[in-house]
Amino acid sequence: MYIMAEVVFYAKEDSMLPKVGYRPDAVFCGKDREDYWGITFIDLSAAAFNTPMLAMIKFTFDETHYSEVETGQRFLIMEGPHQVGEGIVVSTACEEKTR
Repeated sequence: MYIMAEVVFYAKEDSMLPKVGYRPDAVFCGKDREDYWGITFIDLSAAAFNTPMLAMIKFTFDETHYSEVETGQRFLIMEGPHQVGEGIVVSTACEEKTR
């Protein structure tokens, strides 16, 4: 399973655009708690900072998180305590990506 999301990465000094395999954490908005959930970008075409782009994301450690995420839900992309971007869930009912 995976999630389709529209994401934006913030431009910061000396930062590089993320690539496929990038593994930050996500904090999903609208939850009672602010848990950091590990995510992995499995498809990403990042061409520029501060520009919305589509990405396919999977949860790195816990498959049960898929049932806790809703279409339209916003999330923060985190590297430790630093917010490096944000996103919005476009689709959650996706089948396993085949390669």
